[in-house]
Amino acid sequence: MQKLAILTLVLALAAAKFVDTHASLAQIDANPFGNVVLSAIKAHLQAQTPANEVNMLLNGVAAGLQQDQNDHDHAFELDTTTNNRIVEDLEKEILYHQNQISSNTQLRDDTIEALAVSEEDIRVVIQDIATNEQTYAREEATRNQQHETFVAKVAAIDDVIDAIDEAAKLIQHLSLGASFVQVKSKYETVHKRLTDNTSHSQLLQPVVVALTELATHGVNQKALTKIAQLLSEIRQQLVQEKAAKTDVEERQAAHWAEFSVHLSNEHTRLVERKAQLEVQIQEQKDTIEDAQSWIEFHTLELENSEERLAGQQAWYAVQSEIYETQTAERATQNEIVDRLQEHISEKLSTTAQFISKRN
Repeated sequence: MQKLAILTLVLALAAAKFVDTHASLAQIDANPFGNVVLSAIKAHLQAQTPANEVNMLLNGVAAGLQQDQNDHDHAFELDTTTNNRIVEDLEKEILYHQNQISSNTQLRDDTIEALAVSEEDIRVVIQDIATNEQTYAREEATRNQQHETFVAKVAAIDDVIDAIDEAAKLIQHLSLGASFVQVKSKYETVHKRLTDNTSHSQLLQPVVVALTELATHGVNQKALTKIAQLLSEIRQQLVQEKAAKTDVEERQAAHWAEFSVHLSNEHTRLVERKAQLEVQIQEQKDTIEDAQSWIEFHTLELENSEERLAGQQAWYAVQSEIYETQTAERATQNEIVDRLQEHISEKLSTTAQFISKRN
């Protein structure tokens, strides 16, 4: 009875192993790769090839899988190295373009502010030039008027002095014994000049009165002496007046000479400053335009580099997915080969029976 139980247990275990082997082989057969390998084994078994040759077949398949994996590992390593280099270069490009955009933006903005200052400066300088020219024209006109007035007044004084001198000669002739009748024509001329004078009428009034009395009351030495003295005093006053006006004229001329030089120098400085600002403003405008052009250029280049980086990363992601997928497939295929080798080595008859029944 005990032997029967043991026999039953052995048969049950054998049946279980048979079922496990068939289930395992069925799983292998369901795999496309496993199906191909089982077909190859079936062909060998039908040709009654020794088991060791079947194992050699499986060893060759395993070696091929390992070689494929090694090749794939090497290719993926090269892809990874290339990708890392390209990504590093593209990231450097992106950083470079970003820095260029930032620096040119800063340059543009700073120059715009500087341009505003320069334009305000040149506005002030242009106004200063206009003020300088207006001042020069006004002061020159004033100076010209002063000089014209001086010339006119000096001419008037000289005319009066000349009339006084003529009167003095007339008095001298009378003092030396000439009769009034002899000098009457000269008297009338001198008297008219002194009477008609308007610039110094008040100063000449006493002489005019004295000469009139001389013609009315007759010539006498006392009257002649008085008139001569009066003429001398008036002449002295006129000479002093002329000297004073000449002194004023000379001081005004000297002041204008100095002030006109100052205005001319200032005008030259302002015109030069204006020219400098015009050059500076044009340079600033050129700098702004250049900076804006570089901003636009580097913005396009940045977009291009970012697109290339995204494309490279997408490409590498695909390569990585392919590598992982194929590596996983080879791992599965290696597992199939290992399981088949185990079945061939340990359960050849069961394996052969399963293979023989395949379509």
